[in-house]
Amino acid sequence: MARLGESKAVLTALSLAALLFVGLHVSPRHPINARVRSFRLQKHLLLPARAHAVPPAAALPDSAVPTATSQPSGLCSNASTYLANTEFWGGVVSWGDQNIVGSAEECCRSCAEYQPTIEMQAGRPCTTFIYNPETKSCWLKNTREEHLSKPGRGPNVPWTSGVNTGPYRACEDCTIPSQFYGCIGKATCNTTRHCGSPAIDGYANVVPSCLDNSTEAQVYLSLLREGVRLEAHAEEGADFDGLGVRWGIGHKKANWSECEAACIAHKPTPAGGPFSKLPCNVWTWCGRERCWEPDAHSHSFGDCWLKFTEQPESPEVNMRIPMSKPYMRRHARDIESGVPWVSGVLLAPGKTLTNGTLGTKGFLVRHRQALLAIGKTSSGPARPGPPLLTSP
Repeated sequence: MARLGESKAVLTALSLAALLFVGLHVSPRHPINARVRSFRLQKHLLLPARAHAVPPAAALPDSAVPTATSQPSGLCSNASTYLANTEFWGGVVSWGDQNIVGSAEECCRSCAEYQPTIEMQAGRPCTTFIYNPETKSCWLKNTREEHLSKPGRGPNVPWTSGVNTGPYRACEDCTIPSQFYGCIGKATCNTTRHCGSPAIDGYANVVPSCLDNSTEAQVYLSLLREGVRLEAHAEEGADFDGLGVRWGIGHKKANWSECEAACIAHKPTPAGGPFSKLPCNVWTWCGRERCWEPDAHSHSFGDCWLKFTEQPESPEVNMRIPMSKPYMRRHARDIESGVPWVSGVLLAPGKTLTNGTLGTKGFLVRHRQALLAIGKTSSGPARPGPPLLTSP
């Protein structure tokens, strides 16, 4: 997409101001009204990288990084490739319930054509495939050489398996960029949030006292006591991360506006969960019968999550279309109709909303696309700007 000229940038900023003004005065009764905006990810927000934020670029052993791009000839058409009543062990690179095919031969081709990605087994290739003729599920795995001679076998093993001897496709997103902002993996983040990116390691290392004492929390608590009106922003088709100050499952709201209102009205309390003393500055609302989320819970229509995050003007994004091709392949069924959530933030006066950064739950989008989304460029200081708007 061609870069916007200065004149277009000015018009974009003016359009944003107009939309924000109009958005605060429209009726909230319609489930999706003018205050819900869709953000394009091509807008550059120039953000600096922190020194020593990630390990060196050569993070994978040479043996783990495939380099060949051509596909094997005749492998999948050779009957000797297939071993009935056999299951190879290994790390999953593509889940079978997301990879339904019509035959073992198609499963073999799926393995041979698999595009490695850093988000699955650190970019390792598909070396074995396991196919179930009854369920049609095709599991792609990376099996170590020492395990190839020790598969599960027997008349009760329903799987047909085979070995992909290569060559393998190259992993296009395995090189860690020298500069980035946000998260580029489950445990690789570069953030200026004082208490870090909370979803690292499944929120296992979150320190509630750090958040309680954070500058962000103190500012919001002060604004709440003073009755200052916060600026509300909402986005359709996005899922923002944060620590739950009000559990969303069972906390039902009829529409996103009611969820936003619940966030505005939320009163912190010392009695409750580990984050109950925090104010609400982020919310997410489930707008479909079932809302998929990369966690262990089941989310249904009306679930309203009230959350707290540092730097809500730059929210950590779990999901927002477009995600990367590897992510979309992995979760094709989960978000085939788009991201089912509506999310929003409450900003202190004077703060400007940006596109945000990728959180670890959105790991990972292909680096090139992810860095466009969060505004990384090869050089230049920070220069936050308004997100690029498009009509709903």
